[in-house]
Amino acid sequence: MKWLPLVIALLVGLIGGYFLSGSEIDFERDARGQAESGGEIEQVDGVVVTKMLDGVLQAVASTAAVETEKGVISKEWLQSLENLGGFEQFGALYDRVKNASAKDFPALIDSMGGMMGTSLGWQAQSLIAARWAEVDPQGLMKHIEKQPNNMRWGLSNALFGAWARTDSDAALAAAKKLSGQHQQNAAISAIAGAVSVREPQRAVAMLAEHYGNSRQSDWAYRSIFMAWAKRDPDAARDAAMALEDGPTKTSALTGALSEWIQSEPMAALEWLDALPVDSTVYNSRKQMFSNLLNSDIDLAKQYVESREDPLARREVLRNLHFSNVAWSNDFEEIQGLMDWVGTVAKGQNYDRKISELVRSMAESDSARAIDFVLQMPPGQARMNSLGSISSKLAESDPAAALAFVESLAYEDERQRALNNMSWQLARNGIENVSVLIAESGSPEVQQQLSRRIAEEWSSFNREAALDWAVGLVDDRARNDATQAVIKNWMQSDPAAAFDYIENSMDEGKQGSAFSAAFSDWARQDPEAAVAGLDQLPESEQVKQLDIYKRVAQAYVQHDPMAASEWISTLDDGPERDATVKTLVSNISKTDPEAGFIWSETLTDDKARKNSLKQTVQKWVKSDPDAAYDAVSDSKMDAAEKEPLFKLIEKAQQ
Repeated sequence: MKWLPLVIALLVGLIGGYFLSGSEIDFERDARGQAESGGEIEQVDGVVVTKMLDGVLQAVASTAAVETEKGVISKEWLQSLENLGGFEQFGALYDRVKNASAKDFPALIDSMGGMMGTSLGWQAQSLIAARWAEVDPQGLMKHIEKQPNNMRWGLSNALFGAWARTDSDAALAAAKKLSGQHQQNAAISAIAGAVSVREPQRAVAMLAEHYGNSRQSDWAYRSIFMAWAKRDPDAARDAAMALEDGPTKTSALTGALSEWIQSEPMAALEWLDALPVDSTVYNSRKQMFSNLLNSDIDLAKQYVESREDPLARREVLRNLHFSNVAWSNDFEEIQGLMDWVGTVAKGQNYDRKISELVRSMAESDSARAIDFVLQMPPGQARMNSLGSISSKLAESDPAAALAFVESLAYEDERQRALNNMSWQLARNGIENVSVLIAESGSPEVQQQLSRRIAEEWSSFNREAALDWAVGLVDDRARNDATQAVIKNWMQSDPAAAFDYIENSMDEGKQGSAFSAAFSDWARQDPEAAVAGLDQLPESEQVKQLDIYKRVAQAYVQHDPMAASEWISTLDDGPERDATVKTLVSNISKTDPEAGFIWSETLTDDKARKNSLKQTVQKWVKSDPDAAYDAVSDSKMDAAEKEPLFKLIEKAQQ
């Protein structure tokens, strides 16, 4: 049985390669080839097919599967698959699929349901679908239409890829009739991929007709030109360069160069450098730099050093990313890279690249990375590095991250570190992190992190988040965290949130709680926030706040017409004036006439005069005559009109 691992590797490799690359395997031709050749390797349509595969698979299937009549799928046979290993299942399936009739395929593919979600299941389903598409493509299409959305994509790809190999015109016509745009895109991309094996120019024309110059086709263009370049690299590059400038040309050129850039990187880069530089070439070069240089640090260093133009060198460095070099480099090697960066990078570029390398240092050895950063001189590189290392620590060890922050001597450095770690901490076991923050003796830690933690926590456990927030020692942190909880609470259960503010909070803090909650509520759901305004208490503290202004600001930005209708229903008074001023400031540039009319309705004399003045100042820039007529026809008294006329006359001089 020593041969079994080798056979398994061969089988999985061939089947996986078939489905991943879109290469052709003709089941009937393969069967005939085996009978005629007795196992030698033959070149078929550019794909090497091992004809021993049938014999191996059938041998395994014959010893493992329940004996049934060829082409008949019985319940007993389907049940027998469940007791087989993955290798034996493939043998049985391959043998059965090759001889199945159209009526057998639904039962076959449904039998794979228990395997879905595994790589074996997907490959088996693709094997069945590919053969079904060759035998009865219309039947497979009807089957796909009955499947849930998450099952359609893989089946559709198998259908149209296989169908296109036997009748590309029929497959394309069927794809164009699909209703969903996403499904249609996937089908046409699969057809183009199959067609490109023999007719790459036609495949490119298919994509161009369907997608135009849309970025949705990036992957399809890149894949087709990558495969084309393996067969005829010069033709693929020439065809890519002949495309219209834009994202599709960039994708095509990137695909056409992929093989070359791996085998002869400097030659490929020199060819790119020799091209007349337009946006497509420029973007392709950036993509090539990113793909190649980030996978070969030594080549990257060589290429960067060859750039004599400072701007060109900066562009190459900008597209190098060092955050993950710990995967293939130890601490000393990363430190060596840092020394090298110091010789080729300057200014902001240097600051960014050093912080990326520090993050990799922390992944390699966090203790040594901390020591290294603390020895760095003052400057932006040190500040960026403090942010990088604190973020990296927060991913795996929140306690160490907070201890690191508290060890920093300067406030601005502590603030930077806390800012960078807050997002990570909120997603790293929030209950445990909350204990660390509450027990921290640093007010800065509580103040900087409490709001984010409370907001995240209250999204799924409001009671626990509120208990934690009100128990914080630092006053500012306690207020911020409590308001964060109330902000979410207000949107899910306004009545309960109002009751808590009025009956459980100090009277002096109620106004700010209402103000913060309504600000966010109005951004998320302005209509609901408007309805909630009627529930506000009549306290003087609340009246003095700009809650109406905050709601109006969010509502006007979302839907100016609906906001105007709401404002028109408000009674005269400070609240209405606040909303009108907000409306006018937002619409005066685009609709100065409406802004002027609304400004006239303000009841506060000072506010009305200021609003009218600001509106007329904007109006005279586009239509001074209309502004003059509006002021003349207004019911304002002469004293109020006079300064507005002067503004108009000054603008006309």
